[in-house]
Amino acid sequence: MTPADNALAFTFLGTGAPPVSLRRAGPAHLVEAGGTSVLIDCGSGVSQRLVAAGHAGARIDALIVTHEHSDHLVDFYQLVVSSWHQGRDRPWRVLAPAPALANMRGQYEAFARERTLRIAFEKRPDATGLEVVFEELHEGPIAGLGGLEIEAFLVDHHPVEPAFGLALTAHAGRIVFSGDTRLTPSLEQAAQGCELLVCEVFIDSQMPVVAGVRSAETVASVKSYHMTPAVVAGLASRSGVKALALTHLVPPGADTAALTGEIRAGGYAGPLIIGEDLMRLELPGRLLRWNGATIGF
Repeated sequence: MTPADNALAFTFLGTGAPPVSLRRAGPAHLVEAGGTSVLIDCGSGVSQRLVAAGHAGARIDALIVTHEHSDHLVDFYQLVVSSWHQGRDRPWRVLAPAPALANMRGQYEAFARERTLRIAFEKRPDATGLEVVFEELHEGPIAGLGGLEIEAFLVDHHPVEPAFGLALTAHAGRIVFSGDTRLTPSLEQAAQGCELLVCEVFIDSQMPVVAGVRSAETVASVKSYHMTPAVVAGLASRSGVKALALTHLVPPGADTAALTGEIRAGGYAGPLIIGEDLMRLELPGRLLRWNGATIGF
């Protein structure tokens, strides 16, 4: 589905996290406006989810990876190759912080021989789609995205540094994407009055200690660099966001009804969307499209 010229569309391709989930693919989101399509992160299953969303890697104008964690970049090379098989005929533009760039360069270089064999043997019309232009992501606006304005801002996901959130703006409005982070002033500032805040969430009430899987120390450590439902609710309330959507659910199999209750108990009373893979949100019409349904929010 292609958005109208004046629309800003945000599609949840993968709303999961490192644990394997049949319901939620790895972190990946698509934003579209003014004929420009930008992919945010490329977690496990992103190529399949793009096709399921009626899109394709061949049509992506840029990939932005928010930070180094494996669940946000593990399918990078699969994305490159699958997009070439779809007929991509231009180099990839990839923006990421330096540590993530190093990882993706490593993926790309590891398959150099495989790539050479494919090009020589498959004799496709053009090999340009397998080329990648790597750019280091910094704070500030990202140039060259047409009618879609994207500004990166630093968030706090220490010890993974740097990590970024994104402000996504078009004539239709402004969406703020938190990235992975603990609560930080930069996110609070970016979120002020936005039409939609898309925020990560660590549902600590649904992360019990499990022998051999995670200790109390594990839970405390992971919780320390994410945001709990109470923290997210407070952020959304203070920032005066017009709507709140949750993604990167930890754990991916969380009870979403219980999560909704925690957000409400935390004091946020506005429109609330628990993200699901392939859910699409559109501004300015404030439409949610998913699984054949269209709902206003």
